[in-house]
Amino acid sequence: MKDETEEDTFNIIKSNEINEYIAITYETCGNSNKDVKIIVYIKNNPLITIPSTSYPSLENFFQGSIKSLNLDKMTQKKNLAITVYQKLLRDLMLWSENNYTTKYIDYRMAFPLLKELCKVGNTKFQIIFQQEILKEYATNSSQVKEFLKREGYLKLIGDFF
Repeated sequence: MKDETEEDTFNIIKSNEINEYIAITYETCGNSNKDVKIIVYIKNNPLITIPSTSYPSLENFFQGSIKSLNLDKMTQKKNLAITVYQKLLRDLMLWSENNYTTKYIDYRMAFPLLKELCKVGNTKFQIIFQQEILKEYATNSSQVKEFLKREGYLKLIGDFF
């Protein structure tokens, strides 16, 4: 997996394969632990980067993905970036081991990842993707419903069959 940054050279510090389709890396720029990014890949193509416009900071991602954990206690034990990486790695593993149900990862990650997984040609992902869209739209918050509408996921129902 090559890093394609325009200005800074990032070095891969940690890299884990979740399965044959999904991998995650933890990268830093130079010797600074402040310039960190975490990238989720689908078939070696970078798909989700943290920080990004969807996740403006590691703190934003962390707080949005863990509601009951005390952030201060966790950051005292470990560097926040490593903590976020380990949490995301664990969540992605659970997600893939549990048939890609969206309850294991943030919906802003689950749906783009599932959409990209549909492109690998495995019909299983197309079925899961549509089931998750329908399930989340029927049972989840207005915020999730608005996301599904805004991002065009509702229009994809039936497109694969």
